[in-house]
Formats: sequence, structure tokens, C-alpha cells
Amino acid sequence: MKRMVWLGCAAYFLIGLATVALGALLPAMLHDYSRNYSSGGQLVFTQFAGFFIGVVLAPMASQRLGYQRSIMLGVLSLVIVHSTLLFHPHWYLVMLLVALNGFGFGLTQTAIGAFLLESDKNGAVTMSRLEVSFGIGALAMPLVSSFIIAQYSWNWSFAIVIAAAIINLALWSKKFVTHDVRNAAHQSPSKNVETFSEKGKKQVLLSKLAFFVCFVFLYVGLETSIINFLPSIFVQHFSLNTADATLSVTFFWIAMVIGRLFSGIIAEKINYSRFLVGSTLGAVMFLICIALVKNTIAAFAIVLIIGLFLSGIFAIALVFANRMFIGNTKQTTSILIASGGVGGALLPLLIGWSMDHLLAAKTMWILVVCSLLMFICLLLVRRNTESTSSAN
Repeated sequence: MKRMVWLGCAAYFLIGLATVALGALLPAMLHDYSRNYSSGGQLVFTQFAGFFIGVVLAPMASQRLGYQRSIMLGVLSLVIVHSTLLFHPHWYLVMLLVALNGFGFGLTQTAIGAFLLESDKNGAVTMSRLEVSFGIGALAMPLVSSFIIAQYSWNWSFAIVIAAAIINLALWSKKFVTHDVRNAAHQSPSKNVETFSEKGKKQVLLSKLAFFVCFVFLYVGLETSIINFLPSIFVQHFSLNTADATLSVTFFWIAMVIGRLFSGIIAEKINYSRFLVGSTLGAVMFLICIALVKNTIAAFAIVLIIGLFLSGIFAIALVFANRMFIGNTKQTTSILIASGGVGGALLPLLIGWSMDHLLAAKTMWILVVCSLLMFICLLLVRRNTESTSSAN
């Protein structure tokens, strides 16, 4: 099982590269294709529309093809997408490829996450490792892209994803993977302790789930908007060049990786609910700070702090939700990742429009409002949980 976890980490590193590639290259792409920020928002929307489709189809693909082949299909999609993008295709083909990119990492992420959460008893540690690997990939992409943009042509950054995808494709095609996947499937728990369809519990479970769906919707939308538009915000609001502005995402992911190394330990000590409340409140406070600050150095420092507060939210929320809905791992994981996909598609669309019509200063306040709504959803989750516990 340990071997499968490390293979999952390698795949999540690739997913991190593929997810952040668009945001890291967005200012250069828009300039080269003579497009505005609204077009950038449409690209992000298209990518996460593809992601949503990949997430929704993942359970069916895993059932019909098996986990291994589903993961390989997702990785193969990434190879095709980034190999084509490397040759600077027409804009409308870029839109199609970006959708396929989202499908590829959506299918891969959901299949790996569901498989490991079902088969590994220590789900919290496993999710933490996967999220750290994702963060390292997301950190590496803008860092290397910044160098490539400054020294070469921006489209050569896609070669990084191609190389990582080919390596993952080779690893996941090995025979020992098939053996381990089959063994883990036999070890997976077969009985549900508490299902969404049980009489007397369905309404309570769906009420809790609805708050989690809204929370994850807002979180992924917020994180995706930051990933994809932070360089553009720094270009417009702080008057930086593209290469320097891209480093803002690097700072963000440095903090995300560091935070994810410790988020699981901290959450276990203070409990999941308190961890999520503290993290969300901290993100709200420092998003307000970056909207008010004028100094570039201070802005980079605040980006680090925002990354620390946001770092563990998704993984801990996923584990927290699965602890609430015991025995529904596949359902809960799929629903929450899908809701995140919708948020990641819709909110960046709003941010792209705002960058064109309201400019960066007001756009940052939209991000603040999103974080406040996240906090409200989380308070409603806690209230609903406490009232349910009292009733029992």
C-alpha cells in the first residue's frame, strides 16, 4: 500500500503542475494572443468545466475500466494537451485543449483520491501527503515558468508537464500497480455505517452536506482565482513586469507546501472544526490586508501568510466531511471534489470580468467577500453539527 501512496504522490505532483500551468502563463498567453482578462476568465472556466466532467465521470470510469486504467487515461490526456500547446496552436484550439487538460487532472485526482481513501485506513496522513505533493508541483511550475518566460518563449513551459506526465504514464503502466490495486480493492470496507438513503437520517445528512458543498465551492473558487489571477493582479495593481509578477504565485505555493506539512498534525491536536475556523478567519483577515496595502514587498509577505492559512483547508475539510458521513467515502469525495470544480469554474469567470471592468483594486475585495462567505458556511456547518449532536 505504501508503494501506491507514493505513486499517488507522483501523480498529484503532476496534477499540481497541470493545474497551475495556465495561471502561471496566463499574462504571457493573453499578451501573445492579444486577448483581454475576460478571455483569461473564459479559459479558466473552460478548464474547470473539463475538470468537472472528469470528476463526474471518474466513478463510472473506475467501475468500467478500473482505477489503474482510469488514471492512465487521465495522464495520457495531459500528455496530448501539453504536447499540442507546446506548438502554439490557434486560440480556439487552445480553448478545447484547456478543457481536456481539466478533464485529465480531474479524472486522475478523483480516481486516486477515492481509491486511496477507500483502501488506506490512515486517510488523513495519506491526504496530507497527496496535498503536499500537489503543492510542490504547483510551486515548481510558476518558479520554472518565470525563468523560462524571462530567458526563452513562454510556451516551452509546457515541456515540464509533458515530461512529468510521461514518467507517470510509465509508472502507472507497470504490472505491480495492477496487483496492488486489486489487493487494495479486496481490502476495502464493504459495509456502510451510515448511508445517505437511510430513513430519518437523509435530511440531516443532506443539510450538512449542502453546507460543505458551499464551503468547498467557495474555497476552490477562491484558490483557483488566486492561482490564476494573482500574477495579473500584481502586474496591474503593483506595476510589476510579467516575470516578477509570476513569482507571487511561487510565494503563495511555498507557503501552501509548508502549511500542508503541518496542517494534519495541528488539525488532529485542536480538532478539525477549530482548525478550519481558524484557517478561514485568518485568510479573511489577510485578504483584507492585501487589498489595503500599497507596498510590493509587504504584498509578497502577505501572500505567504494567506498561503499558510489556506494550505490545509481542502484536505482537512475532506477528511472532516468523511468523518461526519462515515461509510460514504466515495460519495462524499466525489460530491465535494465536483462542487470544488464548479467553484473553480465559475468564480474565476467573475474575477476575469472584474479585472477588465473593475480593475485589480476592486477585484481583491471580491476575493475578500468570497472568503467571508466561506467563513459563514463553515459556521453553519458547525451550528448544524452541534444542534444534531444535542438532539441525539
